[in-house]
Amino acid sequence: MRYGVGIDLGTSFTSAAFSMPGGTRMVSMSPAVIVPSVAYRAPDGPLLTGDDALHPDADPRNVARNFKRRLGDPTPLFLGGTGYSPAELMAAQLSDVLATTARLVGGPPDSVVLTYPAMWGPYRREHFAEVPRLADVRDFRLLTEPEAAATHYSTERRLGDGEVIAVYDLGGGTFDTTILRMRDGRMEILGTPEGIEYLGGTDFDDAICAHLDERLDGAISELDQSDPEGARTRAAIQAMCLRAKEELSSEPDVLLHVPLPGGAREVTITRLEFNEMITPAVRQTIDALHRTTASAGLTADDLSAVLLAGGSSRVPLVAQLIAEEVDKPVRGSLHPKHTVALGAAQVSAPARSAESTSIPIGASTVPAGASSRFRRKWLVPGIAAAAVLLVGAAVASFITTTGGTTPAGAPQQLPAAPPPAPRIIYDERIAGEFSGFGASELNDWRGESFTDGLAQGPQIKSTSGGLRVAWNDKLPAQIYVQTKGDAPPVDLSPYLADGALVFDAVLHAPPTGYAGIAVHCDYPCGVELPATDLFRDLPLEKRTTVKIPLECFTEGKERPTGVPSHELTSKLDPGKVNTPFVVFSQKRMDVTFSDVRWDPAAATDPQATRCDALS
Repeated sequence: MRYGVGIDLGTSFTSAAFSMPGGTRMVSMSPAVIVPSVAYRAPDGPLLTGDDALHPDADPRNVARNFKRRLGDPTPLFLGGTGYSPAELMAAQLSDVLATTARLVGGPPDSVVLTYPAMWGPYRREHFAEVPRLADVRDFRLLTEPEAAATHYSTERRLGDGEVIAVYDLGGGTFDTTILRMRDGRMEILGTPEGIEYLGGTDFDDAICAHLDERLDGAISELDQSDPEGARTRAAIQAMCLRAKEELSSEPDVLLHVPLPGGAREVTITRLEFNEMITPAVRQTIDALHRTTASAGLTADDLSAVLLAGGSSRVPLVAQLIAEEVDKPVRGSLHPKHTVALGAAQVSAPARSAESTSIPIGASTVPAGASSRFRRKWLVPGIAAAAVLLVGAAVASFITTTGGTTPAGAPQQLPAAPPPAPRIIYDERIAGEFSGFGASELNDWRGESFTDGLAQGPQIKSTSGGLRVAWNDKLPAQIYVQTKGDAPPVDLSPYLADGALVFDAVLHAPPTGYAGIAVHCDYPCGVELPATDLFRDLPLEKRTTVKIPLECFTEGKERPTGVPSHELTSKLDPGKVNTPFVVFSQKRMDVTFSDVRWDPAAATDPQATRCDALS
């Protein structure tokens, strides 16, 4: 079985992906897919890495973290009485990753691609090249992390010839930024990659811990780390700070129970406080992005997008400040910790070759019995493509697939065909196979193309943030995206297992009446889901990603009494979809939509909307 593997030996976490003719997938090394970059050796015991190093009884003084930051430092790290160089610890982790991959996939890889920060100079690269040799890996190749991230990005979102993107890679311990341009189907590096070697998510964790220490009058800094119990307490607090950072990426505040010798203390940290702690560091990264852009002889206006990579890029402040400063679309991944490994795996594929600086690219609503004045006719096919141009600052979700759970020793099998890529419906413009329309009862629900300028119906305006649609209190209306003319329907079936309808929305005014989201197929099949509460619950003037599992549409749903209703079957035929996105509002509502897509795994996201919540 021939395959290649890409491995990202990160400062905080390590991830791996493998590539075969059947597709590229993550190696599920743990329930979380990735494993921590940690090493531990008990006295007189073996050297353990990853999850195995997180033994609850481990003496924290014999646990090494963030050793990638020390690569090239001649001072050894002592674990269990034995001294190790950072390269030896990284090699141990690499060996364990390769052993796990071979066990799950069914044999050793034919080629290995390892990634490293782009701003490393010759000295650090030389030491990094020793890592695979110490792990007895003979066939390997080194690739910069931004190049790997861009490779994965380019397979998910087609880039035009000459298009330029910036890669913003904020990991656990380092920050990199690189400018890349598509040229004749290949990516090329422009200018000089730059980075900040000692800035990343670990520093954000430290900022939270320092804040806690200040709030607790120095109780944390007073812990004696030479004492095993004090060291364990300090390690537990550090882990708590990491979790707090992750929770504050989705919650407005977090309550921490800080373990201290005199008893646990409660401290609440808000996202606003966290943002204040890290704003100076994030601004440093944006300054580096500007310098890298200038080194290529370009300005921010020359960029088509900024691609986010690295787990720490999920901190909301990062995308917010970049969007404000650069005023370009900010793109990210649903699993940014996977992006680099997936790109490296694509480069590692045995049938593919790539140079380090040139990467080949892989390839109608009324209740029953209600007055007919509210009745919407079936959507008619469009007569022209909608060329609605916009520059969105949304963070798009590019999904990665992960391997399933397999018994120990059993090969991990790939599907017969690769998983589907996200199906783009609206991304800066309506996708080429679709047209966009608006309709209302004043034009007897006949669709009018966006580009024709709507005579009736909702006010639709292309803005720098997306497609803004404003309904009024007097006129029930809808917008929709539909296949062109006699184009064949779209098959939803490959997306049903874990897929979701995903879009970014900025709510300017909540609905004052019923609102719905629908997917239609050939009359009379189709389903509209009540979405009044969904829109009402969106925060005002804040970009929010909405994920609605596609199974919500195929399951069907009864309409509440007294609200508009299609004369539909309440059952969607997934093989005959001709209108993949419909939004209806009976009264006033004002929303900007962007980055509309079918995402093949977004339904597994804990933040996805539950079907029973759409009522």
